[in-house]
Amino acid sequence: MAAQTAITASVDKTKTSSDATLLSVFTVSEGTNTGYASMQTTSGIRTVQELKNVANSISIVNSELIADTGATSLMEVSKYFVSGEASPNPNGFQQTISRGIPSNSGALRNGWYWYSPQDSYAMERIELLRGPNAFLYGESAMGGMTNQVTKRGLFTRDFNRAKVTGGAGGIFTGGEVKDNNLRRAELDLNRILVADKLAVRLAAVASNGTGWVDNASSKMRGLYGAISYRPFKSTSIDVMAEHGETTNVRSQGLFTDQYSFTTTTTLTNANGLIHVPATGQFYRASGQVRSAGSGLTIVDPTVVPKGFQVLGPNNTQQDNFNSFSIEVTQNVGKNLHLMLSGNAYQRKTNLYGNNVGLAVYRDLSPLLTGGAANPNFNRLFTENQRSDVISGNIVRDLRLSAVYDLNTSWMKQQFVLSLQQHQDTPLAQAGAKFAEFIDPANANFIGTIDPTISVAATAANRATLTNNRFYRRYYLSDGDSPQLTGDMGGKPGVSTWFSDLVGGAAGAANATWRRFYIPSVSVGASGSYFNDHLFTLVGLRQDHFNMRTENGIVRALPNYTWVNNYIPGQALPQVQFLNSKADGANYGGVLRVNDTLAFSWNHGKSFQISVGDGAGLYTPGQVQEIGTGEGQDASMRLTFLGGRLEVNTTRYKNFSPNARISPAPATAILDESTAIFGTSFNRAGTDYQTLNTTGWEMEVVANLTRNWRLMLNGATNELAITNRLPQLKSFQAAAKAQSKATPLLDAFLLTFPEGIPSAGYTKARANVFTRYDFTQGSLKGIYIGGGANWRRPTFRGNAVLTQGSTAQALWSPSYTVVNLLAGYNTKLFQRRVSFSLNIDNALNESYYATVASNVASWGAPQNFRFSTTIDF
Repeated sequence: MAAQTAITASVDKTKTSSDATLLSVFTVSEGTNTGYASMQTTSGIRTVQELKNVANSISIVNSELIADTGATSLMEVSKYFVSGEASPNPNGFQQTISRGIPSNSGALRNGWYWYSPQDSYAMERIELLRGPNAFLYGESAMGGMTNQVTKRGLFTRDFNRAKVTGGAGGIFTGGEVKDNNLRRAELDLNRILVADKLAVRLAAVASNGTGWVDNASSKMRGLYGAISYRPFKSTSIDVMAEHGETTNVRSQGLFTDQYSFTTTTTLTNANGLIHVPATGQFYRASGQVRSAGSGLTIVDPTVVPKGFQVLGPNNTQQDNFNSFSIEVTQNVGKNLHLMLSGNAYQRKTNLYGNNVGLAVYRDLSPLLTGGAANPNFNRLFTENQRSDVISGNIVRDLRLSAVYDLNTSWMKQQFVLSLQQHQDTPLAQAGAKFAEFIDPANANFIGTIDPTISVAATAANRATLTNNRFYRRYYLSDGDSPQLTGDMGGKPGVSTWFSDLVGGAAGAANATWRRFYIPSVSVGASGSYFNDHLFTLVGLRQDHFNMRTENGIVRALPNYTWVNNYIPGQALPQVQFLNSKADGANYGGVLRVNDTLAFSWNHGKSFQISVGDGAGLYTPGQVQEIGTGEGQDASMRLTFLGGRLEVNTTRYKNFSPNARISPAPATAILDESTAIFGTSFNRAGTDYQTLNTTGWEMEVVANLTRNWRLMLNGATNELAITNRLPQLKSFQAAAKAQSKATPLLDAFLLTFPEGIPSAGYTKARANVFTRYDFTQGSLKGIYIGGGANWRRPTFRGNAVLTQGSTAQALWSPSYTVVNLLAGYNTKLFQRRVSFSLNIDNALNESYYATVASNVASWGAPQNFRFSTTIDF
């Protein structure tokens, strides 16, 4: 969505207006935007480049587009990305999908890894790096990733700006009204304390909102500061710091069908104690009968209403963070430029009550456990176990970059060398840390808790707690009011909280503490030849992954007591060191025929180094490789009307030869292979598959007149999986060579056909947004605009719809969402004031977005935001 040819003459990167200081070759200059077009980027080789001359596929969402769409976060504005958007999985926090590939490695912020929410109050622009790009930033998804660039101190002007936003809406087709409001205040100040020497920027936000989904809410508090200091003509220092506090109650997403099949499930002690908040009942699950189903998301609102959400208003997901970054740039003469930059970022998260239960069952027990009649017989219900995950990250980064300019009569060349160290210490591994269980003092508790500090005691306690889970069951016909769903504490005398030895990865016998270091070195060169008709880019990078893991013993202690003890007599905990490396390469070029026509080609590579290698494959002695991706992009760029109309078309072809695969074979299948091959088969192993994604991307940015701006983009995508489970297929072939049958393995492999799509990708998409300002006559000061987001069907996966039938390919329906904009610019008491109204989903389109057959979310209904901005 960014123009890739300049609309005005290139900005002189060596001088300010007063020629007092040299501008940094590492920082994009202010004032290089025209409408929705942005002309510079640092995401080619980490130095400022004209976007039109960069071979990489880069799109830029600038502050103008962010403001006009009314977006308050990266997730909201992502619906206008050319080839992807935010994942519809409400638990895939901060995850975007680009070219059909989820960005599991998180996002970037000023080029550093970032895991917290990204609010627009401190945002200057968003750079969408499409396709493999490991050379520049290291770890990345094959489809690409986003980089949020934050505000800086400006030397051009002082300003004081305040913005107040109010929002409401939520009217469904059929007249069902849902509460959906937003109350938000922003402040943005810039002060030039010393002309051309010292500038300070301060931004703040306070935002409260309730979602259209029942019980959902959001709260954001943020304070951001930036200092730009130019002590000498060739020296610049930029400091950025932020404190943020976010508390959300997010939707569960669509529920899944476990009621449509004729098969049933008889519950055991492992299903624990059931509590029905609507009636106050408590009874053991053992012996109770419930239904089974397809496991697909329920898209019939007559079964589960669109806004239904039983996690309750206290199901909070908190993210509190502090960040501090510094960049020191030194120009040595005219040709050598040095930058030393550092980043310290710490976040603490608390996901309280997040053990999501998405399945909807039918209660098929005519009697309760004690023999009494079941008043809820044949009713639909969902249930969950309350949990609490305390986690976070401590991140430390350091980078030294050197740039040397070599200019001759026939070429211009820029050489870059970067040395970097990235360190991350997750405070806790993924998985539940605490969960609600039956109180040992209650008569329903089965077994005893062993206080001994040992592996055996931990294993025994894990088995005991498995039989003493505490579930809250909500029958759909009872509703989801806060009075039913709001209780998060233990029930006195009935339930309590334990260190969770059962759920998630933290349910293993040992708790894990880890810290990883990723030192890297990268070299690159960006050149211009033949009077700026040929531009080249070459980059190489190598990252080394080093992780230290320590395992301890977790004790089953109640009431939020987390103890990590080591086995008595053991001098040191079990320590594991993991070392691996990955290489990233990037090379390409731009052939500019003339001012109107240019062609480009780029090859890139990606790697997921933090996943690491070391996990065993099915063949003993062989381990997983680091997940990689690579591919090519070829583009044609057209410029018309003196730069007022930009068109960029890209053909991409990316693939990953060793994508991880799931699900794992059942125990019976592993037993079958073990019986044939013995220890030459690693039953704890994993396998691979190849992921291929190809398509077209098109972007148009137009500024046809001084008061009319337009952005239009679209993309197609074809994503297929091939070469599936090569390790298991090799064992299948080996068994056949020995004339030994493997019926279970054969049946399992048939469920992984070749060439099928990957769930979550959309066949085609398109976005448009425009704004027109009236500058004369009686309408002077008024502006109008709007846009639309169009999506073709999204692949959900292969699944069995009717019990006993074969699996079918499932697609979510296509949809179009229309958004409107209107506003008025004026002056009140000699102050510039702007009023704007954004109406999203103006036609109240009913749709859902999906990422898998069992993960999807309803789209938001019609809603509006009204904002007032004043310069004071």
